[in-house]
Amino acid sequence: MIVQISDAELLARMKNFEDHFVERKTVKDETDWKKTAVAFANSAPVNLPAVLYIGVRNNGEIETPQLDLDEAQKRFNARMRRVSPIIAYVLKIIGDNGRQELAVIIPGGELRPDFAGLSYVRSGSETVEASEQQFMELVAQRNSKTARILLWKDKRITVINRPQALPGVGSMESQWPDNTMVVDCDHFYVTLQLGTDPEQSFPLSRVEINFDNMRHRLQVEILR
Repeated sequence: MIVQISDAELLARMKNFEDHFVERKTVKDETDWKKTAVAFANSAPVNLPAVLYIGVRNNGEIETPQLDLDEAQKRFNARMRRVSPIIAYVLKIIGDNGRQELAVIIPGGELRPDFAGLSYVRSGSETVEASEQQFMELVAQRNSKTARILLWKDKRITVINRPQALPGVGSMESQWPDNTMVVDCDHFYVTLQLGTDPEQSFPLSRVEINFDNMRHRLQVEILR
């Protein structure tokens, strides 16, 4: 699902300075359209929109002479057909002072990473090639459990040890202290840290996730 953005909001974002998830490209920048779209899909929060403006100068002004918007849409669509997996996006024509440009609304993708030859992400207001670590994190986010844990990276969570008791033998759960944080997670293991103690990693196959409603945060249950 793509979050809807009003024309007024699109115009405001077009005229403001570029942020992590706004990019302006002229017609001459056509070779960068696809690369930017892939970087947005790989970097924006899932289902939250980034915007690529086509036919707009870096200062936020719509370029002249006017862009053939119908032709631009066809060329953009043709380039995006070469991206894998397919990226969801919405094309909107936006007018300002009698001129028009093309706004491409792109949500963060659930099936990361997307490829346009190489894989790209956003670094500040720039599009850069994904590092090996960034690439592995993108792949890991295809696992729903991993993706949910990564949403809490560098944040406090609730961690419970849940012993796997032998038949007929009682067992007691134990809870980690309140300052436990997620360090990292991939499709093999999750890494946690308790305060300044050394990091600890656990196989993802032994980890269940829940939600701590009392503290309004992720709950990780480790089967021991």
